[in-house]
Amino acid sequence: MKKSNRKNLVSFCDLRMVLLIFIISTFLLNGCATTWENKGSFYQTIQTDLVINSVPEGMVYIDNKYVGKTPFATPVKYEQKVNKKSRKASYWETQPGLSLLLTITSLGLYLPFSFIPVDIETSLDPVDSFRKNEITVSISAKGYTSWEDKVILNGQKNISLKPTLEGLDK
Repeated sequence: MKKSNRKNLVSFCDLRMVLLIFIISTFLLNGCATTWENKGSFYQTIQTDLVINSVPEGMVYIDNKYVGKTPFATPVKYEQKVNKKSRKASYWETQPGLSLLLTITSLGLYLPFSFIPVDIETSLDPVDSFRKNEITVSISAKGYTSWEDKVILNGQKNISLKPTLEGLDK
């Protein structure tokens, strides 16, 4: 009977150890990553390439400032809103290669501790909100009526304008 009690005692100790490991692992895994938190927003400068070809050739004005003659090309800079979010994350999420290397070299000891949030992960999300993005383009040529248009820039890579100027009646 003593052998039977020892077997039951060993089984009970093994069960307690498995249960303890499960509880500790669950506690550690709950802290893997936190939810995304808004960290505000800011405006970054972006640009759109503006290309103007008129018939006939003329003088180009942007916001009433002379900038050149057609054909004309220039980058136009303005601002786009960017939302910033961050969260605490484990190295397994942000640096998986390093975490795998540490787990292998430590013979698996690093794995349980690597799930504790120790790194900050940041996300920058541009949104469709712009400022300083409206310009007035006008073209004038001798003997022709002036042409003018408002251009609203909303994140396009380039904008091409091809106005045709009307001749003046004499």
